Amino acid sequence: MSRRAGTILQADVARAIRAAKQTGAGAIQVTPDGTITILLKAPTIVPKDEDAFEKWERENESAKAARRGDRQ
Repeated sequence: MSRRAGTILQADVARAIRAAKQTGAGAIQVTPDGTITILLKAPTIVPKDEDAFEKWERENESAKAARRGDRQ
């Protein structure tokens, strides 16, 4: 079984990165279907709501570290 040709080439990505840098773009996005999108402003990532366990774990991390012996 032979390999199929790539949808997007490394040279295509390099050209997109260069163009993005020249225009001052925030980011580029490459999708598996070969579409390259230059984002002029980087999207903001909204943090997901943490559940009760994650909140408890974050608040008690120093106590866990002390029990393990790797307190900073």
